[in-house]
Amino acid sequence: MKHKPYLPYLLALPALAFLVAILYPFFTGAWWSFTSYRLNRGDPKFNWGANYIDMFTTGEGLHAIGITLQYSITVVIIELVVGIGIAMLLNTGKYGSVFRLLIVLPLLLPPVVSALMWKVMLTDNGVINWLIEALGGQKLLWLNGPDSALWSVILIDVWIFTPFVVLLAQAGLRSVPVELQEASAMDGAGPIRNFVSITLPLLMPVLTVIVAFRGIDSLKMFDIIYTTTKGGPVDATTNLHVLAYLDGIRNLNFGASMAALMLLWLICYLMSYFLLKARRQEASK
Repeated sequence: MKHKPYLPYLLALPALAFLVAILYPFFTGAWWSFTSYRLNRGDPKFNWGANYIDMFTTGEGLHAIGITLQYSITVVIIELVVGIGIAMLLNTGKYGSVFRLLIVLPLLLPPVVSALMWKVMLTDNGVINWLIEALGGQKLLWLNGPDSALWSVILIDVWIFTPFVVLLAQAGLRSVPVELQEASAMDGAGPIRNFVSITLPLLMPVLTVIVAFRGIDSLKMFDIIYTTTKGGPVDATTNLHVLAYLDGIRNLNFGASMAALMLLWLICYLMSYFLLKARRQEASK
């Protein structure tokens, strides 16, 4: 059969079309972020990056950046600590398979459904406050308090996504050679020293994946926050993604909205880049 030189190009067309379908809206949004584009004011006009300047010079923009970073860092740390702890318990427990089945239940529900469920439970007269009062405590504002709203949303995120960390961490723990742990124990190393010196270094590839996935996902979190608080009360839970929605959909300011999303994309890209770079350097040693 005679070779057809154009055949490889034909086979590459679907992938090229898919790439164009992804890049076209991306570059369109990037262009809009440098314009004063409002949906009710005609064609966009180039504004020399005024949207980005406003993002870093106004209280609203700086607050959204701070909430985004605080939310992401907090949930990743809590989910890592709790997830690894639960994974170690399941890995050594007799009934690990049963508890493993139960622990993944939050992952089976869509995040919006879980957020609505928690929103009902965290109302002033919800079941959580009822339990607190039954134990002799006082009601908490939870999602309605300016100081407690962000932590309440973080609690919901931890409940939903900790099982994801547990599953990956447990898979990593199963790959740790038992012989190394037994040899370390025979040399007199305690459980903490064993974990720090053997288990944790061998878990680093898995932990890098967990931090990358959960870090990026939490940086661009929208559904849980908007479902429960809509960015409030006041702007206590307004991160970059929620701010972009409010600017673009409510205020029709597509330029400012795209600037927030481009900044969010840049943060996610830099985080994934440095994580992968650190992992490659560690693997090459």
